[in-house]
Amino acid sequence: MSDATVALEAGLTSYRHTLEKAGYHVIALDEQALGVAQAIVVQGLDNQFLGIADPQSLAPVINADGMTPNEVLHAVKNRAILRS
Repeated sequence: MSDATVALEAGLTSYRHTLEKAGYHVIALDEQALGVAQAIVVQGLDNQFLGIADPQSLAPVINADGMTPNEVLHAVKNRAILRS
């Protein structure tokens, strides 16, 4: 089980259930979430969202396109940043 926080883009309900079942705290992806999430899950990559010129988060952005919920869970487990 994990107590890490994952920010999830709207519309990714099946991923939410899988992540919560694994013990992750799942929150909606918004500007506030960028400061607290250890991983960010999106569907498709948008350069405006990523804030390439001014990144707001050190958390990895995981593109869920073409991935099953279990594959996303595996990516989150392997890439989420650890906070003390």
